[in-house]
Amino acid sequence: ADFGFTRVAAEEGDEAMLQQRGTLPYMAWELFHDPPLPATAAALAAVDVCALGRVISEAASGRVPWEGGSEALVRQAVMSGDLPPGLFDAEIDDIPPGMERAELRGPLGELVRRCCQEDRRQRPGAGEVRAEVEAIINLLEGGEEKA
Repeated sequence: ADFGFTRVAAEEGDEAMLQQRGTLPYMAWELFHDPPLPATAAALAAVDVCALGRVISEAASGRVPWEGGSEALVRQAVMSGDLPPGLFDAEIDDIPPGMERAELRGPLGELVRRCCQEDRRQRPGAGEVRAEVEAIINLLEGGEEKA
């Protein structure tokens, strides 16, 4: 993913605007907004969290988001706020060794859904994502869930 790449913004007067730059399967829908949205710190962070959610999806499923889809199909999926396939509809044979389907549908799948949700104001912050990933790893390693 192109974390921070969206910080390259076009200047319109004194206001920087989000640009359609990045690797399509990892881009957030708001990068396609017409007219472009202001490139505020919160908007830029939300774009990066969405990309991070898609990277987590790929790492867990072993599949690039919307793998095999045409550019037009991927663009439409991104623009409509669709979640990448993989975590949610992978065949059992497609799940990486050592990972159970239930784990993909549990807290990890929920984290990806939250990272990629359409309302960027409802996405978790990067620190929250890190804490949740660490808690999930702890659970997978046989630890206990933190309250």
